[in-house]
Amino acid sequence: MTDPKQLPHLIKLLDDDSADVRQSISLTLQSYGPALQEEIRKLNVLLTPLQRASLDCIYFKHKVNKLIDLWPQWFKIEDEYEKLETALSLIADFMENIDGRTGLKDTLDDLALSYKERYHEISPFLLAKFLFTEVGLRGDEEDYYNPHNSSLTYVIREKKGIPISLSSVYMLVGWRLGLEIEGCHFPGHFLSRVNVNNNLVFIDCFSSGQIIHQEDIIRVQDSRLQGIEDILHEEVSAQIMIRRFLANIIRAYQLQEEDNFSSAMIDLFKQLDFMLIDSDLAQISPESIIMREAMAFKSGQVVRHKKYGYRGVIVDFDDFCQSSDDWYYGNQTQPDRSQPWYHILVDGTDQVTYVAQSNLKNEESFEKIEHPLLSYFFTEGKKGNYIRNGNPWPETDF
Repeated sequence: MTDPKQLPHLIKLLDDDSADVRQSISLTLQSYGPALQEEIRKLNVLLTPLQRASLDCIYFKHKVNKLIDLWPQWFKIEDEYEKLETALSLIADFMENIDGRTGLKDTLDDLALSYKERYHEISPFLLAKFLFTEVGLRGDEEDYYNPHNSSLTYVIREKKGIPISLSSVYMLVGWRLGLEIEGCHFPGHFLSRVNVNNNLVFIDCFSSGQIIHQEDIIRVQDSRLQGIEDILHEEVSAQIMIRRFLANIIRAYQLQEEDNFSSAMIDLFKQLDFMLIDSDLAQISPESIIMREAMAFKSGQVVRHKKYGYRGVIVDFDDFCQSSDDWYYGNQTQPDRSQPWYHILVDGTDQVTYVAQSNLKNEESFEKIEHPLLSYFFTEGKKGNYIRNGNPWPETDF
């Protein structure tokens, strides 16, 4: 490490008129590593705005490097709850500037201990009452897209969060109490799921821990969302939840135009994807390498989204996903990019979606598609399919 005695001189040069000099000094200061912030704190000097901005940039790079170095440690953890907590602890430490001495684990331990002191019975329903009534955790409806709503440390401290973060607190405190609480990847929402006497019961942690029975969800949703029962039973691994956390954080930082933070989260996403690719390569066969996934649908065909249930007509397609990293990782699901992707005019809206082939199926209904762009790109055909005209699909700026 560079001699700390040189720091006062180097800091002064951050105000130099030459941009080249400032850049060179910044690189020199970066070589101090994570110890730089503490060394400058010891100096007790008043920093100019430019010096502060330059040093904050260096501190941030050190934080990102530390996070990226530590991130792979959860990949090979076998226990799903421990895996989830390890990843979310790293995210919370990064977002909340926690140095690891008093992080998420201690906070969750305290909640579990408080529950035991309050109740002698271990029950998922009592735990929901404890967390969402007595402790007062609630859904943040006023500032829903605050990135910190995905930091469990922040969520517990401020007693507010988004569905998946509140569910994660519930799951991880429950884990400490010996309860098996799972996640439910509900479209546009996130629920917790418990098995009580072989019956699935769902807890909406965003809505004050409201208890919902499976038959009630199916009865309300069956006319609006196909395959709802499969969704309710779908296994949601720690890996799936972590991907959804990262997508939420990336999107929230994008909305706030915090490009440095969103890029850092995208880097974590890429590490996760690379890990999955390495795992898949170990099991790949020669046949799967030479076989490319065939195009299953064509322009003018009416399809339905497997998970979200909406129907629409395919207006254009790509052999593989051509979106930017910002768009791809800012969505809650990230299907394989190497398969065909389709631009779809969504029935009954003015929306156009970009969907992976694996998320689509043939639509059996012949009902007419209603969309303001339909007549521009198609003439109506037979049995619910449409004939594409010559109007080109514009290049999409993802």
